[in-house]
Amino acid sequence: MIPRSLFGIPILLAASAVDAAVTVYTSATGTAAMAQYTVASTDQTFLNAPPPPADFNPATFIQLYEGGMDGMGQPTPGSLFGFSIELSVAAMLMGEKAELLRPEFLNYCAILEARAGGVTIRVGGNTQDRATLNVNGNPNGHTIEKYKAIDAGPTATPEVHFTLDLLTAMAEISKLVNVKWFFGVPFLNVNADGNAAVVVQNSMSILGDNLLGLQLANEPDLYGPHLKKYEGYSIPDFMNETTYMLANLPFQGSANVVGPSVCCMWTIGQLFDAGYLNQFAPHLRYVDVMHYPHNNCQGDENVQELYAAYLSHTEVVNLVSPYFGAANVAIAAGKQFMMMETNTASCGGFPGISDSFASALWATDYAMQMAYGNFTYGLLHFGGQNVYYNPFTPPPTNMTNIRKWNTGPIFYAQIVAAEALGKSGNARVIDLAIDGNSPNRAGYAIYENGVPSRLVLVNYVQPAVAGSNANDYVATIAVGGAQTGLPSTTPLSVRVKYLRAASVNSKDNITWAGQTFGPQFMSDGRLYGDLDVQTIQCNAADGTCNIPVPGPSVALVFLNDNAYQNSGGDHQEPVTFATSVTTQKIFLTMDQAQLNSSNGRSGSDPLGTTSEGGAQTSGAAAMVGSFVGIVSFLVGAVVARVLL
Repeated sequence: MIPRSLFGIPILLAASAVDAAVTVYTSATGTAAMAQYTVASTDQTFLNAPPPPADFNPATFIQLYEGGMDGMGQPTPGSLFGFSIELSVAAMLMGEKAELLRPEFLNYCAILEARAGGVTIRVGGNTQDRATLNVNGNPNGHTIEKYKAIDAGPTATPEVHFTLDLLTAMAEISKLVNVKWFFGVPFLNVNADGNAAVVVQNSMSILGDNLLGLQLANEPDLYGPHLKKYEGYSIPDFMNETTYMLANLPFQGSANVVGPSVCCMWTIGQLFDAGYLNQFAPHLRYVDVMHYPHNNCQGDENVQELYAAYLSHTEVVNLVSPYFGAANVAIAAGKQFMMMETNTASCGGFPGISDSFASALWATDYAMQMAYGNFTYGLLHFGGQNVYYNPFTPPPTNMTNIRKWNTGPIFYAQIVAAEALGKSGNARVIDLAIDGNSPNRAGYAIYENGVPSRLVLVNYVQPAVAGSNANDYVATIAVGGAQTGLPSTTPLSVRVKYLRAASVNSKDNITWAGQTFGPQFMSDGRLYGDLDVQTIQCNAADGTCNIPVPGPSVALVFLNDNAYQNSGGDHQEPVTFATSVTTQKIFLTMDQAQLNSSNGRSGSDPLGTTSEGGAQTSGAAAMVGSFVGIVSFLVGAVVARVLL
């Protein structure tokens, strides 16, 4: 195989000092005033961890069976736990053009590909519904431009104009890493201007077989309440407009539509009752929903009171189980069921939860519960710079010279899920309801072709004394044997990888099998450190294995060699994309007043958030054609593709 590498060519601003919230600029012509930039990924909010339960049980027994177990989920791909990227930030996150891809983004994708065999990404969100594809390019050459009304509030969703460069960049990414895509189709104008048809035609032609589906509408149950259409917009209205769109868009007979993408005011059951599935079955490939466990759009939630909900298996079950019936209905109709967009909380997540190790524990449990509930995919959403829940975030444009990317704790959960499900596409998951379905722990078995392959064990409990083992538990597992009346097929030994951190509050120094992405703003998208896979000898006399599960942690247990190898095994470093090649420093000068007010961004900066309440914005006007808009392009990782 020809090794592939991408070499980042940083074009550097002169920046002399930085801390978590402040960047000090200097230039070749004088000293600049201080420009502050505070983003969620530098937030140091720490919450009080819930106390350990008084009745904590230090042991639990797990009985497995050859051939499978009643209630297992449908076969699930390893790429279940993918990304949902807001359209307005897609270019800055992935790369402006096919020849300007972000190597860090490719590295993150390559890590999942090495374990799951592929990566699932949706590009869309709130900004897809008013998006315009300019096939001849945007006036200033950017791949994505955002426009807001002069009187728009800071959380208003901008209108996005994007170019074919975005789609060709996506296609190029799929040549380098096995990424499959969902893309959002503008719905609000119901193709009155022909734009939706242009989006469909070009998405299908450029992405080809790498296009999993086209999302038709985004949260249509909020079109009325948010006045995106008109007050009183109803399910029959939505059905009529969907009918019109399907009749007038060039799907060319392909059954690659995803819908209805409801989230909040309507239930998927109500859409089924209205005939959505039956009426649109010839066009649908996926039936999808969108859901967040909590709403932070008003910013008035008591985060401390909510903390315990993210350290509870019971809450995860309550989050997913309402969709079990709908998933079964969709599967019976020959469709796949998926969660198009989710994360810890809407509108950017919560400080101290979404950016802490607690979110990694919760998301691991969540991914396994979706697999158990017959979801094909569940996609974690990316917003802009000032959100807490991003799996990973580029540095602010005014810090690119001296900061790398920030890896969110929740991305570690995506790695665990990828390894737990593996590359076979035949992983079937069952919630073991361990310890009487205890809220403070979770356990899942993964079967492949009737053989128990892996276990995922979660311990949510933070010891009262950090670093103690007072709230570790031991899971004793057996395959057959004992009172089952079946021969024991418990292996002689098992291998275990651990997801660890010092505390549920930890924001960095998180390790997966001994490896880490490092501290905040210090990642290039690659894991570093020595791989630490523990081998545990089983007890042949009674056919059991004892698996320690420290508090807090996740243990992934490999029950046989095939399961281990089919999950990436000893992959310490998959094919990655280098970011360390530097050419020359280019020192730029500009008007100091403009620099002071820019905060490293402009109205045209692609990394503004689009979720209501999700970010600070740099201005209320439409397009700001400032120098910083140009710099934000220059200091993004400029990549030259080289085949070695």
